[in-house]
Amino acid sequence: MSSLLFLLIRSTKNNFLEILRKPGKLILWILVIAGIGGIFALSIFTRQSADSFLDIIWLKGILFLFILIFVVVAIQKGLSNGDVIFDMSDVNLLFVSPLSARLILMYGIVRMAKMSLLMGFFILFQSNSLSANFGVGFDAVLLVLLGFFLAVSLLQILSLLIYSLTNGRPVRKRAVRLISAAVFLPLIAYIGVQIAGAGEPIMALENTLRSPIIAWTPIAGWASEGIVSLISGDMGNGFLFLGLLVLTGALLILYIALSNPDYYEDVLVATETAFEKKRILSEGQINTEASSTRKIKVSKVGISGIGASSVFHKHLRESFRANRLGLWSISSALTILGAALFSLFLRGENSGIIILLQILMWMQIFLIGTGRGLKELYSHYIYLIPESSFRKIVWSNLEIMLKVVVESLIIFVVSGLITGAPIILIAAAVVVYTLFSFLLLGINYLSLRWTGADISTGLLIFIYTIAVVVIMLPGLAGAILIGSMFGEIGFLIGMGILAIWELVAALGCFALSKGILHHCDIPVMKTGGR
Repeated sequence: MSSLLFLLIRSTKNNFLEILRKPGKLILWILVIAGIGGIFALSIFTRQSADSFLDIIWLKGILFLFILIFVVVAIQKGLSNGDVIFDMSDVNLLFVSPLSARLILMYGIVRMAKMSLLMGFFILFQSNSLSANFGVGFDAVLLVLLGFFLAVSLLQILSLLIYSLTNGRPVRKRAVRLISAAVFLPLIAYIGVQIAGAGEPIMALENTLRSPIIAWTPIAGWASEGIVSLISGDMGNGFLFLGLLVLTGALLILYIALSNPDYYEDVLVATETAFEKKRILSEGQINTEASSTRKIKVSKVGISGIGASSVFHKHLRESFRANRLGLWSISSALTILGAALFSLFLRGENSGIIILLQILMWMQIFLIGTGRGLKELYSHYIYLIPESSFRKIVWSNLEIMLKVVVESLIIFVVSGLITGAPIILIAAAVVVYTLFSFLLLGINYLSLRWTGADISTGLLIFIYTIAVVVIMLPGLAGAILIGSMFGEIGFLIGMGILAIWELVAALGCFALSKGILHHCDIPVMKTGGR
């Protein structure tokens, strides 16, 4: 036991010393801590509005759906290769050490809990959103972080248990899928009854959120009900449901420890898979599809186009091999569906389409870097094409821009029809959203050109977000200042000013990053370790 405590303490100390010895990381952490402190101070000195935009019950619904995504992912991980609670260093050193297997398991779970806490780090930056939309303070943000931490920690343990029970047993895997579906059948049936009775989707959804059936839905319901109850001052109900998370996690750990102390084989596959992915990324080989065991349907072969245009055609071929919808994957369909559902809450609001636009723009900040265009910079092929850097950048990003244009058209047309927004305002939202995505690409290329680092990944996302806000500030300030002078038509004028600024700023970023393919080495994705 003492050796494991020593390992945890020494690992923490070494991580701290590494931050002190690397000025870049030190500055990053100072900015992060200052940002959290600033948000905390702002939440204290900012008067909260009693007339918050949404009732606290809708926060419960948002948290339920958010945690439900992690529930689905955890079950899928458990049915495939389990969750990662160890590193290869643990496999090579701890697994062969004369220590109790149960103590090593507890060590892995403690490390896993630390990762769960880091996963919820971004929640601390949602203080202003929660205050503006629900009229709550920074203490509510901490409660959301606590509930998220408990739920994700429990899900990681559940994933390990599912893998341990179903690995190599197809019958048990089918049983887990059936049980998982059966858990949510009462909730689905209740929603159907409410819709049939109320007739109004919003009323049916609100009745469902206020019912005990959603509160007692395992994990997602427990966490969301516990968090909202504590925020609302219902301490007994809050501690009851959060206590269910803690109790269930403790019982699962106890079962794993008592029933299968020789769990090493159960966690080895997930650990080796994660290690191999890190190794490949550290070598700059980000296209790991070739080494994946996932079956790929090959319908057509060959690449069209000449010169730089062949990169675009390669992206099209890869997209249609990945899924039948091509450029528009399941995530695109979910985004459109989510936007349509959220628009139901905004019916009758004059600024409904503007609120939706703001949310989608925040989401795009974190998603734009996942496109294939930026990833091409981590492969040597694009550097070998004998054409100008500008043409290669345009063709390599044509796929994602085409995807953004079509998605924005569908999202804002559907949402505009639901909210009753005028056609010209819908068109303005499409233009602003598309040009904002264009600007984000320019910021990413600018960071790669002058720093050699992709700042839209990892903890650097904080600096990246600040950079986006700073670059957008002149356009936002002009849009708000001038738009407010023209009454009802001010929305359109403000969005027009913002769109023009986005275009100018994007062109400026691309101009400053000119020659990125000719004046810098191939970027390499860095991976951290203990």
